[in-house]
Amino acid sequence: MNTEWKPNNWIAVLFGVLFQPFVFLYVNRPRYFFFYLALTLCCVFLMQYPASTALFSEGGKAQYWPYAITIACAIHAYILSANYDVSQKRSWCARWWTTLLCVVTVYSSLFVTKTFFYDFYSIPAASMSPALNPGDYVVVSKHGYGNYSYAGIPVLQTKSTATVQRGDIIVFKKPGNETTDFIKRVIAGPGDKVYYQHKRIYLTRACDGCSEYELIDNVEIDDAAESEFSMYQETLDGKLYTIQQNTNRPDYTQHYYRQPGMRLGEWLVPAGHYFVMGDNRDNSLDSRYWGFVPEQNIVGKAVYIF
Repeated sequence: MNTEWKPNNWIAVLFGVLFQPFVFLYVNRPRYFFFYLALTLCCVFLMQYPASTALFSEGGKAQYWPYAITIACAIHAYILSANYDVSQKRSWCARWWTTLLCVVTVYSSLFVTKTFFYDFYSIPAASMSPALNPGDYVVVSKHGYGNYSYAGIPVLQTKSTATVQRGDIIVFKKPGNETTDFIKRVIAGPGDKVYYQHKRIYLTRACDGCSEYELIDNVEIDDAAESEFSMYQETLDGKLYTIQQNTNRPDYTQHYYRQPGMRLGEWLVPAGHYFVMGDNRDNSLDSRYWGFVPEQNIVGKAVYIF
C-alpha cells in the first residue's frame, strides 16, 4: 500500500461541487460522507414536504440551503485534502475512480428502484381524504404495471402483468393529461357495471350470471354535526376503508361523463380499463366526470402511507 498517497486538491473541489457527500470518500474521510449525506437527505425531504416548501421557494429563508451544502462540501474537502496526513491508512474508496464507481452504483440503484420497483409520491390535494391528506406520502409499487418512468420522464412501456383489484389505491396518468400523476381508488374493473345515485355505489360484477346491481356496503361512522362532512365505512370485496361525503351538497350529475348507450350516472367499464373514485366523494374529479383509466396508464399501487 502506498502510504505517501495524497488526494488532489482540485479533484476534491470538483467532486465536492458535483457529488457533494461522495467527495469525502475520495479524501479518505468516510465519517464526513455519512454526515453530509444525512444533511443532504434532510434537506431533500424538507424540500418535498408541503409544510416547509415555502422555506425553500424563492424568497424563503432556506432557499439557499442546497447551494450552501454544495459549497460547504467543496471547501471542507479542499481543507481536508490540503492538510491530508499521508501516514494514515488509505481506504479502498480513497481513489478518484472508486469514488466515481460509488456514485454511479448508488445513483444507478436509485434509478432502477424508483423506475421499476418502488417510488414515493406526495399528496397535494384532499380528493382521497380521509385515507390520504395533503402532506401525506405514499410508497407505490410499480413492478408489473408496465408504465415505467423516472421523475415524470417515460423510460419503458410494457404490457401489464400486475393484478388490479377493486378497492386498490392506484397511481395513474389521467387520459388527456398524461404528464401528471393522479391517485384514486379502484371501484370497478373491465366488464363491471357501475351506477352512482344519491351518493351510493351500485355494482354489477363482470361474471357469468351476475346481472343484478349490488349496493356496496356503506355504514355511517361519524355524522356531520361539527363539520360539513360525514364519515362512512365502505366495504368493497372485503376491503374496508373510510370515505367522507357532504350530504348537503348535491351530486353534479350535469357534469358526469355520458357513456353512449348508458343512462346518466351509469357506466359499463370497457375491456382493459378501470373505474376509479376519490374517497372524498364530493371533492374529487374522477371517473364519474372524465371516464375510465386505461390499463396502460396505471403507474402502480399504493402499498404504504406515511
